[in-house]
Amino acid sequence: MSVLRDPWFTKGTAFTHAERERLALRGLLPPVPTSLDVQKDRIMYDWAKGFKDRREAESREKLELARSGVTPEMIRRHRLLQDLHDRNETLYYHLLQENFKDMAPIVYTPTVGWACQHFAHTYRNARGMYFSANDKGEMHSMVYNWPNEHVDAVVVTDGSRILGLGDLGAGGMGISIGKLDCYVASAGFDPRRVLPVCLDVGTNNEYLLKDPLYLGLRQKRITGDAYVELVDEMMAAILNRYPRALVQFEDFTANHANLLLERYRNHHLVFNDDIQGTGCSALAGVLTSLAAQGLRKCAIKRMRFLVAGAGGSALGVVDSIRQAMVRHGLSDEEARRNFWICDHHGLITTARDPSTMHNETAMKYARPETKYEKADLVTAAEAARPTALLGFSTAHGIFTDRLLKRVQHYASHEQLRPLILPMSNPTSNAECTHAEAVFATNGRAIVATGSPFPDADHDGILYPNNQANNIYTFPGIALGAVAGQCERVSDGMAMAAAEALSKHTMDVYGDANRMICLNPNDQKPIRLFPPLEGARNAAVDVAVGVVVQAAEEGLVRRHRTGALEVLENKGEMSLRRYIERWMWSAKYASISFSAATVRS
Repeated sequence: MSVLRDPWFTKGTAFTHAERERLALRGLLPPVPTSLDVQKDRIMYDWAKGFKDRREAESREKLELARSGVTPEMIRRHRLLQDLHDRNETLYYHLLQENFKDMAPIVYTPTVGWACQHFAHTYRNARGMYFSANDKGEMHSMVYNWPNEHVDAVVVTDGSRILGLGDLGAGGMGISIGKLDCYVASAGFDPRRVLPVCLDVGTNNEYLLKDPLYLGLRQKRITGDAYVELVDEMMAAILNRYPRALVQFEDFTANHANLLLERYRNHHLVFNDDIQGTGCSALAGVLTSLAAQGLRKCAIKRMRFLVAGAGGSALGVVDSIRQAMVRHGLSDEEARRNFWICDHHGLITTARDPSTMHNETAMKYARPETKYEKADLVTAAEAARPTALLGFSTAHGIFTDRLLKRVQHYASHEQLRPLILPMSNPTSNAECTHAEAVFATNGRAIVATGSPFPDADHDGILYPNNQANNIYTFPGIALGAVAGQCERVSDGMAMAAAEALSKHTMDVYGDANRMICLNPNDQKPIRLFPPLEGARNAAVDVAVGVVVQAAEEGLVRRHRTGALEVLENKGEMSLRRYIERWMWSAKYASISFSAATVRS
């Protein structure tokens, strides 16, 4: 890999297929070799049109920025940090760990979405591994081109559904890199032991296919059995070399996300952040909202949810909340009756033809009230009388003032404050804004959004925005699974992570986050998630909860000095210290060279 870093000998993406084989570079670069002329065009594009000029001149880019919530200043900071990342990784991660609250939106959402969209235009240095459809039959050998002998965590995407931005093809590598930056900064993973991966099976994005600078395969996406065979080969190659590594699936389309999670979860240490991580974060917010109202976790049984969206993330959240309801006393069927799910056609009932749906697994929540088939949200709300709204539709503004007021009315009859969770990304896709939910309910709603929004001032009370970001959960889940030597990630472990995060949040804010008495008309602002500057402490608490639950389920490997032995012999406080010692911190190490090394 040293030839990629040597300014005299490197060709970057211009190394030919033959050269990549000879120099053990296969997989370390985007799969399609480019010419010197294309590399020149990539640089001259920036030379001729600086970002400021392009933003003013190109309506497409202006529209992207307005929709994403990413500002030119955020892009400047992203480029600054990526340049530093290429020059000095220790300093990069030291800054990230020390300034995580300010830098997380730059290296992760929302700016990472822009980085993925413009990956081919801003590409500079190789980072991570690419497996592609052209590598079929070769993945077991090419995985050994990765220079590090030990890997604890892998984040893999096929680029098919990056955040709320759709199919970005090989540009999806940016999300794998961004996720693992959060692993390092928040959960203390050693950056030398993480591996970002992009599986390039093509793209259906016509804009990318026509872009002369695009770095991925110029073909339509492979689907069906051929797709699964490629994923199987990639997984076998990675886990053959790194058998104890955690593999996180990231930003796959709903049909593939569910299929792959079920395919591997019972045999390997894998999890899907869009399904399990999003569900964990949302459930933590629900539990914190109850705790803040002075209610026990079992009060979740009283809640009724109207859900806009039926994709993988939506069903992951619904499944997590349903499992919590079952844990606290409802039968599975009773819990299912607390959910009313609408897709882009409307309410899903048993009258729906599953073949017309993007995600047929939503049929397990189909309502028996067939007269409401394809009903809109307001009509569905009249039938469901929900106490909470969940939004994963990416349909801006569908949580109308009228709907929000109705949910407030229905929640008050259950002696609850309404819970409003418009989770769609980016900001332009949110079902409502934070302020809209606060104003419509006269400050009574407890609100968490998927995208960042400014705080809302209503009647002289400042309502802080709660962002239900997976960044609060996936680092801690990964930390617990890897540092705890877990064999797999179960639904029980994800639920334990949500409960641990909720408890951590209430412990951080204390009485300031508790209502004095249960009153559905209370207007007290409620914080549902902890501050990002304490992300490492939150990750440790989540990790401890994950390991304790894994031990109860018999999913922790026994090792003479491992987490299970510490937990059994010394208790949870010692387990916490064990996990903290496992975590890496960005500090300069003392370096020395032998005389022979210096002479050479």
